Amino acid sequence: MRLRVLALLALAAIALPGCVTRFVRQPVLDEPELRVYLRSEKALRGTVAKGYDHPIDIAPVRLGHILSRIDVRNSADDGNRREGALPTQSLFAVGEALSHALAKAGPDQDVVVMLFRKERSLGVFNHRYLTSFLCYARDGSLFFHLSHRNWEVPERRDLELPEPRVGDDFADVRMQADIAMTVVDAQGLAIDWRDPIFSRPTRTKLLPTGEIVRKTILLESPPEAADDLPEAVPLPEGLTPEQLRALADLEEERRAGAITEPQYRSRKRQILERR
Repeated sequence: MRLRVLALLALAAIALPGCVTRFVRQPVLDEPELRVYLRSEKALRGTVAKGYDHPIDIAPVRLGHILSRIDVRNSADDGNRREGALPTQSLFAVGEALSHALAKAGPDQDVVVMLFRKERSLGVFNHRYLTSFLCYARDGSLFFHLSHRNWEVPERRDLELPEPRVGDDFADVRMQADIAMTVVDAQGLAIDWRDPIFSRPTRTKLLPTGEIVRKTILLESPPEAADDLPEAVPLPEGLTPEQLRALADLEEERRAGAITEPQYRSRKRQILERR
């Protein structure tokens, strides 16, 4: 019996090194507020196969729109609110870097995104927060796994920042399913990135009544989206003061993101047709 146990221990000691893996990172973007890199796993026998659909081309604007629809629900201790996973002002910057990384990635590489923000206190930036996630494309879907969200980075310079992994449960939030999205775990989504819903950037708002309102966010579009914008059409002459006032109110609603672009065009046409 003792010999059998010793033999099993010896086999385990031989097999264990083959199971140990290490990360290999390939930088894509390294800036103070945004780091993006490709990450593979190496074992003694070579790279761990992932079988992703990489490289893959997804337009930066579409990725920005996808990110704008990813919502989380906070814990009960934090009000159980539903809100965007990423800050609105970062969506297109992250989308552009993510697009570049997915086009560069190999079939065994995750795309890792580390997004930082600074918060001012007593007149100086002395708080730093991390939001991190990883992405990959497989079987026609784009997978998004959130790790940390608004996690305060300790001041210790020698501390290694935690990297996102599939199955992380550190963010104290839960992913929320939406159109063309499927929840795969507490902090993971499978996204049908080709769905037409992602032609516009949007965000969810949860009203006190429990009703969910999805509205368009009119973000500043990056240069590559400029050709898709409708041309400015001069207003006709002879408009009444009431029409001009109604058009101004409508433009305010549009800029605030309270109405979609099709709603804006339809209501503008109705106002111009009044006589």
